[in-house]
Amino acid sequence: MVVIPRLGSSVMNHKAWPCAIIAVVSLLSCGCEVDYFAQLVGGELATLGQAMPISQALTDSRLTDDERTKLLLTQDVRQFGIDNIGLTGANSFTTFIWDGAGPAAYVLSASAKDSLTPYEWSFPLLGNWEAKGFFDLAMAQRQAQQLMDQGYDVFLGEASGFSTLGILPDPLRQSNLDASDEIDLAELILHEMTHSTVIKPSDTDFSESLATFIGRRAALAWFNERFGADSSPALAARDRFTDEGIIDEFINDLVARMRAYYADAAAQGMSRDAVIAGRQVEFDAAKARYETEYRPRLADQARWGTIGEADFNNAMLLTAIRYQGSLSDYQAVLDKVGGSFRDAIAVFQQAAAADDSMGFLRDWVASH
Repeated sequence: MVVIPRLGSSVMNHKAWPCAIIAVVSLLSCGCEVDYFAQLVGGELATLGQAMPISQALTDSRLTDDERTKLLLTQDVRQFGIDNIGLTGANSFTTFIWDGAGPAAYVLSASAKDSLTPYEWSFPLLGNWEAKGFFDLAMAQRQAQQLMDQGYDVFLGEASGFSTLGILPDPLRQSNLDASDEIDLAELILHEMTHSTVIKPSDTDFSESLATFIGRRAALAWFNERFGADSSPALAARDRFTDEGIIDEFINDLVARMRAYYADAAAQGMSRDAVIAGRQVEFDAAKARYETEYRPRLADQARWGTIGEADFNNAMLLTAIRYQGSLSDYQAVLDKVGGSFRDAIAVFQQAAAADDSMGFLRDWVASH
């Protein structure tokens, strides 16, 4: 199954992992999900053990010409993120691992079937989390099945990358070079670097949607800077991100409609079975709207065609909106500071320290 957290895209972050690695000894000592945390630590240690410096990887005869070109691109994008955007570089993306064609990891989320209520995992020291990362696919599938057996919607996605927030030297992967084109690769690098720059572990929606916003806008800025705003690469990137914006519109509209549907069903006192049966009507209507209102606006309709064929459920929608919601609020800040990423990031860092980060941003825009 090749399903990804953001509908139609491939960037993913699971920032619970560094905390899990730091706290693993305590967690193991209290007997909490020993197998789960063991595979996390084992997977991360295996990754670190395989890593080689980028300079060494570039001389490796196993690299194809295309892989070598993309690997060089990642280093230029990374430096651009540091110098021009104001992102924290740390040691991320300075090493490389040969990982074949598989994803970096897998991420599991779940939700109630009759409302957009996320399932939460609770861990000592770490608190509650709405997503759970795995290196072990079989373990992820077993836990997904257990949740389905309990009556939850489940979404198991592939992650092309994740951030340890600068704690560990997150590597580039051969799979990143093989599975991503230059646009996706630039967005991936800048998305993950954002997580090391603006951190709010207690608010995953803020953290992920912000990384989506900066990843896209900064990637487009890199294409414009390196190739010229009217160049073929920059125009292709602009088309890609415009398409992603259209998909965002679709997801935000669908989530808003589903929230209204579930609220109305609750007000009417509908039974759980009736709510679940009725939601399929809403999902089918959404697919029809996608085909008639959204897909015709896309520059690359073939790339996004599978969205209309997706088996929607609440876990999928909650995961998608986590990455694709509230992006206009970040744009409003960037507009207010005249397009300066550094100044915008300073505001985003203030927002991360506030109890209500999105409320802070809206108030900031209104007062400036």
